[in-house]
Amino acid sequence: MDRFGRVLARAGALSVVIGVSLAGCGPDQSDVPLATVPGRAGLGPVDQPVAVTNAPDVATTGVVVQVYAIDNTFRGQDTRAKVGDTVQFTNRGKNDHDVLPQSGNDWGVHIAGFHPGDVYRYVFTTPGVYAYYCSIHGTNHKGMIGTITVTA
Repeated sequence: MDRFGRVLARAGALSVVIGVSLAGCGPDQSDVPLATVPGRAGLGPVDQPVAVTNAPDVATTGVVVQVYAIDNTFRGQDTRAKVGDTVQFTNRGKNDHDVLPQSGNDWGVHIAGFHPGDVYRYVFTTPGVYAYYCSIHGTNHKGMIGTITVTA
């Protein structure tokens, strides 16, 4: 094999190693439609639990604001909602995630409750800016982060 052939062979081997190394961080299945079952449209596979986490002290508006956890990012990273809107986090990635508040607020979902296909809902009852993150794919200020701005 001549020198050019050896360089091409090494480049091919290197691309295989890089591809295998990055396979866990590859694109997610967010372009694949979620299972549709009467009464569960957009909520993921039928066997996945749906978590409703709080009984609000305010009347709900009936508005559902979507945030998708996909692998390594939140889609709907800077989200706006009104007091009484339901913010629905859906894990559309292929990995487990969590949704943790950056400050000591009492909302969020831990890894055990947010596997691929799982849904977590929360109704914010107080206006404010609520910063959150995924501790698996970042820290509270870098990586997989987002905010929800809640207005009156």
